[in-house]
Amino acid sequence: MEQKIGNISIALIRKLTPSAKGIGNDFILDRTIHYIPDDLHPIFKYPLRLDGIIISVRKQGVANVNINLREHSAGPNDLVICAPGDILQSTPEEGAHQSQTILISSEYLKEMYINLNSFMPFFVSLKENPVFHLTEEEAKELEAFFLLIEEMVDKDDIFRTEIVRRLLGGYLYKIGSILHRRHPEPGNESIKSLKREEVVFNQFINLVTEHHCKERRVDFYAELLYLSPKHFSTVVKKVSGKTAGEWIDEYVILEAKALLKYSAMSIQEVAYHLNFPNPSFFGKYFKHHTGVSPSEYKVQ
Repeated sequence: MEQKIGNISIALIRKLTPSAKGIGNDFILDRTIHYIPDDLHPIFKYPLRLDGIIISVRKQGVANVNINLREHSAGPNDLVICAPGDILQSTPEEGAHQSQTILISSEYLKEMYINLNSFMPFFVSLKENPVFHLTEEEAKELEAFFLLIEEMVDKDDIFRTEIVRRLLGGYLYKIGSILHRRHPEPGNESIKSLKREEVVFNQFINLVTEHHCKERRVDFYAELLYLSPKHFSTVVKKVSGKTAGEWIDEYVILEAKALLKYSAMSIQEVAYHLNFPNPSFFGKYFKHHTGVSPSEYKVQ
């Protein structure tokens, strides 16, 4: 049950996005054009986490995409993939924006009867690089699948659900095929190209993603990486320009924002979930980093 805390549901996204199409609350797809700043989608005003995958191919406009503290720029023909549990916030530039976006719940993925393990290794590399540019041909291949799925969702067909499920499976396999063409041996090439310091930093961010609810001490992460706190702090600062403590605080704040906005937890429950000694200490910590109190943020 704990893993679902703070997740935004597909049901809520459907409610906030009348133009989105789907079947039940298992998946939705959307390609509505938005005009920023007047038409900013409400779910992008705050960090969010979906218990499922988000696959989005941008067709128009440029946005700054923050996924688990890592900043990425996404423009036309860029593919963005968020895995279950990722914390996402998108900040679009002014102007017209359109993406072909599909959200699939974790439960529905299990029911699709496809061999996810056959191409899952290619998705592992996306933890480090969740945004990459498609060729025109690749973008057209994915668009063809998207439009076919959309067309089938709209049809009154006795086997609509089964057909859509298999089309979604084909869409995922097509993405796996594109990734395979880029990296026939997943992970090896990218790991070799990284310096030792960069490998340590990436491992640190992954550990923060896993342990931030319970641990905010720099020496805890240094110990997991078999480094002295001093050397560990030096490496993180050198690679990222920020201290290890700053990265930890940023992720804790991202988590707190997602919990405050999209969970039914009280401020006191959020404080204890994030391992603060009491709500008062959490309130001071949150306001120090955001400029507003948890109660003010919750009702924004």
